[in-house]
Amino acid sequence: MVAPTGADRPARRPLRAQLPDRGAATPRYFQWRVVAVVLFLALLALYSWLWLIEGKPVGVAVIAMPLLFLLSAPLFAFASRNETRFDIGGLLATGLALRFAATYYRFTNASDGATYHLAGSELAKSYRQLNFNADPVFPVPGTGGMRIIAGVAEVFTNSNEFATFLLFAWLGFLGCYFVYRAFVTALPNADHRRYALLVMLWPTVLFWPSSIGKDCWLLFTIGIAALGASRVLVRRPGGYLLLGLGLFAGSFVRPHVTLLFLLAFAAALLIGRRQNTRGALTPSSVAKVAGLVVLLALGAVLATRTATLLNANDISGASIDLSGRTGLGGSAFSAPNPQNPVGYVIAVFTVLFRPLLFEAHGTDMIATSFEGLFLLGLCVSSWRRLLSIPRRLRPEPYTLLALAFVLVFILAFGSVSNFGILARERSVMMPFFFVLLSVYPAEVRRRAKPKDAAPRGQRPRHRAR
Repeated sequence: MVAPTGADRPARRPLRAQLPDRGAATPRYFQWRVVAVVLFLALLALYSWLWLIEGKPVGVAVIAMPLLFLLSAPLFAFASRNETRFDIGGLLATGLALRFAATYYRFTNASDGATYHLAGSELAKSYRQLNFNADPVFPVPGTGGMRIIAGVAEVFTNSNEFATFLLFAWLGFLGCYFVYRAFVTALPNADHRRYALLVMLWPTVLFWPSSIGKDCWLLFTIGIAALGASRVLVRRPGGYLLLGLGLFAGSFVRPHVTLLFLLAFAAALLIGRRQNTRGALTPSSVAKVAGLVVLLALGAVLATRTATLLNANDISGASIDLSGRTGLGGSAFSAPNPQNPVGYVIAVFTVLFRPLLFEAHGTDMIATSFEGLFLLGLCVSSWRRLLSIPRRLRPEPYTLLALAFVLVFILAFGSVSNFGILARERSVMMPFFFVLLSVYPAEVRRRAKPKDAAPRGQRPRHRAR
């Protein structure tokens, strides 16, 4: 009997849509490394001109930028070795160069960054003498914690203000790289190119953390925690260590945000499941129980820090009035109450997409309104991806973590009644919202039908014996 040849075999119809092969070498979409080199040379020329011709105190950038790029080179190389579908190394370098470009604007316009520099310079004098008992004046956690972090940074930059700004912009870049690695680790079949583009080039994530401040530090530490959480959820070693380190470091500045992330991770750990789980008592299940115990203890510590920061014994939300403390200045507006269903729906739109064009005043707010309009269009065009989220929550726990963090973040910050503050605060939340926009659409399942099957109504009623 002659075996059928390849041409004679019936073609098999795939049962589901084929995802791109992660290891297949395909033509690169765009050579980002060329853009990175051009931007880097342009920045060197710009900062040299500002220093030598305009007399601006930015001359240290001629040395600091090449050094920070050199320190980042292993990350570029590692990412490029593990991703062959697009120029991830060049995209990372481009994102870093754009952050260094945004640093100058933040340097000349960020009053809080200058305040942290002055306070950090005073603390650095004591730290250089190994005297770590210097008083940061403000309470820790909170502003005092940020002053201590700035003081440690000033030790390495020799209290040069612009060098410290560049260092913090680099830390913000590292935070974005960590959330990218977390996304790739936890979701190997997702749209990595789209996520990398959004995280590295999105204006809010790029602009606001490029300064000395809490936004940069929190993005850096939450990025570490996200990488640890992704390793825990896919059962890789070292996850709990990174998770605890990131949450602990972030709690010195904004413990309430780290507490929100901890709650989102706990939900993903409890509700998410692996497809190969059979219900038996395994070392991984024992580790999960032990991890939950550790999370409860860590959550208690973070709750204590949050209560201290907010000067309240109850952090349930009823005793926290953010609208009263943020409804000041030209960017103030009437915020919804996210603690009721209707108000929460309005808060979702407010946190993600406002201010609208007619609500914006000033250059920064107008740019933010265009960004929100573009994000709204991106969400509409990604409706197939968003519809696939519910079916992913259990088999892909990291997707559940991202969704939970976005939801609790909106609940906590939906009452902020100042567009400027809201734009800065959501720079930490946006990388997790991008997770929801970077999954592939739902797989298409089809039942294969034999070619020689009889038409319906003409099939035999009884099987041949």
